[in-house]
Amino acid sequence: MIDIFDNGSGLAQRPIEAVFFDWDYTLAYTRTENNTAGERLALMFELAGLPYTQSEIETALQRYHEDVAAGIMPAIVQQQKRREIARFYGRLFDYLGEKDKSWPTMERLYGTYAQLPTYLYEDSRPTLSLLGQQGYKLGILSNHSASARPVMERLVGDLVPSRNIVISEEIGVHKPAKTIFRRGAARLGTRPSHCIILVGDNLEVDAVGSVALGGFCGGIWLDRSDSGADKPLPEGIVRITLLSQLPPLLAACRS
Repeated sequence: MIDIFDNGSGLAQRPIEAVFFDWDYTLAYTRTENNTAGERLALMFELAGLPYTQSEIETALQRYHEDVAAGIMPAIVQQQKRREIARFYGRLFDYLGEKDKSWPTMERLYGTYAQLPTYLYEDSRPTLSLLGQQGYKLGILSNHSASARPVMERLVGDLVPSRNIVISEEIGVHKPAKTIFRRGAARLGTRPSHCIILVGDNLEVDAVGSVALGGFCGGIWLDRSDSGADKPLPEGIVRITLLSQLPPLLAACRS
């Protein structure tokens, strides 16, 4: 662990006082009964008042992927911003024959993702609690709808103050834009270049973006699937596979 941490990252020479976390697939995850994309989208459509069955949505998804594979339709690969996600919904609407592609309808559908059944990973609360006890300031930086805030506050609000939760839709800026990282640091009263690390499941958007664009002193890539062991990492980026590995990593830095 210490060797990985010190291997060219430069983090061990910098004080770390605050830790920001991504939300989805970092601290928490959504899960439906069978956990398929069609099932999740069907529930979201139902919550948004859009009258389509799971079978119809799965057929639309299949047609979309087939057209992308055939080069008929360009893929929307970086679905981080609301407009990018809305473009994907718009494609599904085309296959479903839905005529109402107005922005209010897209926003309503966008907001339903946070209403899906959401669960914390087993190591999320213990890690947050331990870091809090060790004196770190804790925050959340998430590309999410405002409807996610009540969920976050319900699940970790006793460990992460509400003011320290920064949600893209609320401030109109999405990761990896430098503004959201800087605003997050300001919320915690901390200088990014001195003491911020972002722990996230998306290497480029979270870990690399926080360092290269946000000016954070380092980024932690949470690779829960353990699929990136051979992936070269930029300077200042460290990979872990469990959130529980974070406290000893930071303890090594302090020592």
